[in-house]
Amino acid sequence: MYLIRFQVALYCYRYYCIIPALLSLPGCWLYAQDKVLLPLLIMKAATDVLIWYFITAFRSDKFYYYYNLNVSKTFLFITWLCADLVSFCVLLWLTTIIY
Repeated sequence: MYLIRFQVALYCYRYYCIIPALLSLPGCWLYAQDKVLLPLLIMKAATDVLIWYFITAFRSDKFYYYYNLNVSKTFLFITWLCADLVSFCVLLWLTTIIY
């Protein structure tokens, strides 16, 4: 049951991941310049919260699919935030390898 909920939450992330991925690119450039990690992670988490707010404010009708699968908004948000931060950390790791 938990694996299905997790897969559904990752499906939600896949549906909305293009904007956070595009916002990660300037963060990778800043990390390549200064090598400061904590402010970038805080900035990334803050932008994720703002993006999630706009998704829930303007696209709230899309959440009925997840409600029918017994997945709450909180679980979706936490999984979405963790997946985005992990993908951002992978991008930062790749940035350190390249630069």
